[in-house]
Amino acid sequence: MAEQAPLTYIPGHSRPRSWRELRPSDIVLALLALALALVFCWRAMDITQHSWDWGRLWSFIVSTDKKGEMQAGILLIGLFSTLRLGFWSLLLALLSGGLLGVICARKRGFAVLPATLYINVLRNTPPLVMLFLVYFVAGSFFAEPFLAIEDALAAMPEWFRSACSTLIAPPGQLDRMVAAVLTLGLYSGAYVAEIVRAAIEGVEKGQWDAAASLGMSQVQQMRWVIIPQAFRAMIPPLTGQCISVFKETTLASVISLPELTFQSLEVMAVSRMTFELWLAVAALYLLISCLWSQLGRWLEKRKKF
Repeated sequence: MAEQAPLTYIPGHSRPRSWRELRPSDIVLALLALALALVFCWRAMDITQHSWDWGRLWSFIVSTDKKGEMQAGILLIGLFSTLRLGFWSLLLALLSGGLLGVICARKRGFAVLPATLYINVLRNTPPLVMLFLVYFVAGSFFAEPFLAIEDALAAMPEWFRSACSTLIAPPGQLDRMVAAVLTLGLYSGAYVAEIVRAAIEGVEKGQWDAAASLGMSQVQQMRWVIIPQAFRAMIPPLTGQCISVFKETTLASVISLPELTFQSLEVMAVSRMTFELWLAVAALYLLISCLWSQLGRWLEKRKKF
């Protein structure tokens, strides 16, 4: 039986190959992908007979007021709303998922039955259905508290109202913002919980025994021995989950939360632009995802945490 060749490149551990180390197969695949992309673009332009007008799109990104001063356009406002929604959803996902993951690690049976039910129910329910349930069903029960909060904010000083509008939600959008954050945060938290649990249980048993032999409590074992080792295994899947949270913010457009996708639909209805608009929106989401990917790679290369 022929001996298999050893792996020469392990993602995240081996040195990336330089341009001079490219193989002929790499060049062929790159040229093939480029050719397919060019054929697709040529065919799309030939069928649609679209006349490109990128200049009109810029006015929806940055605009000028009556005094001639520059201000954020509708798309830039939508992008900031997406970042705000993604931040609070991700924070809730990491907190809830991380706590559940630590609780469920190395435990079985009825001790973790509530957490297991929570994870299985949320992971197997479409997030769009969850969003409708939270917004329309739960929202009807909490309509009065939201109105009371809105009235209380209206009585606050201007600087406080401005800070809440910037960091949380503008006036009149608090109920939609809370519904979207709860949905995306708890839904993604179920995946984060499984990532954390698997990483903790992946630490070798000898590490647990060594920590226990030093007289450490369970909390000290987790804090000083287990979590630092498990964190390295968590980074790649957590990076992917962070990217998913920001991509799933597009679901908030169905409840009229003015994030990037919703604002893009408004621009399309007014300007009748399609190709330029959605290519620009896709590029913005791609930029956010690439930033998270770079952050994940930077954390992977760190030697200490």
